[in-house]
Amino acid sequence: MNQMSLIRILIILFFTNILESYISPILILFYINIPLTFLVFSYISYTSKTNPSPFFSFSMGLFVDLISGVFFGLNAILFCLMTYFINNYSNAFKLFSYFQIAIFFGVSSFFYIGFSNLFVNISNFSYQNLIFSFFVNTFLCYLVTLRRLLLPSLFKSNTL
Repeated sequence: MNQMSLIRILIILFFTNILESYISPILILFYINIPLTFLVFSYISYTSKTNPSPFFSFSMGLFVDLISGVFFGLNAILFCLMTYFINNYSNAFKLFSYFQIAIFFGVSSFFYIGFSNLFVNISNFSYQNLIFSFFVNTFLCYLVTLRRLLLPSLFKSNTL
């Protein structure tokens, strides 16, 4: 998954956006918002061996804007910002613990939810939604960073 093709990334973002559109109405009843598409794109940018270019992240954001039906350019700008931070701090991430990385991605999803709520639905802006979402997203990111410890049988090496 380190060097994905463009078509594969587009397909992953497309199906993640569909999954997010089905899950969001259920989770919003509990004041939880999980930006799956944003987190998946952030994970793809974080795990890639080469730093994604701003043009790549902007075009992926425009693609997500197009398929999700939000303001054109909202996801593009937020995806560009995320890849900017990932590119700038790529060497610092090697020094961070799993918990610090999970907090970074939890905070980035917190800002993503805040900015998207400011532009998309300002009348339903809720701090309760932001706080609950921050804790849930941080916990989910922590589970993803600990994937090798929680599921060691899936990540065994097949070499002798």
